[in-house]
Amino acid sequence: MANRKKVVVLVRHSPLNQLKGSEALRQSVGLTLADNEVTAILVDAAAWLSVPMNPKLVGGGDVGKHIEALPMLGSRVEVEKESLDRYRIDVGDVLPGIEVVSAATICGELAAADAVIVF
Repeated sequence: MANRKKVVVLVRHSPLNQLKGSEALRQSVGLTLADNEVTAILVDAAAWLSVPMNPKLVGGGDVGKHIEALPMLGSRVEVEKESLDRYRIDVGDVLPGIEVVSAATICGELAAADAVIVF
């Protein structure tokens, strides 16, 4: 499918007391409907979205269902290893279905993308 566009959704903000992370992942799921090649990437404080959390306690939206849906739809969810290290998040705590990748890998994906949507 040569017409598939590579779309990266870059999520940067903390999931605490805001819905940006949940909304970014929800929109990533929606982008798959247009037969895009979608990758959702969690960097900086958004790395916290890669670990189990209770949305009611943190004041953020539910991200679990979106993280589960994206791989089932042929898309990827990635978290930056350097962000995990910065926030002292153990790689072993990362939810299933989320790939841990380096900042260099993310830079390559951003450069190769047809569109980048930043949250």
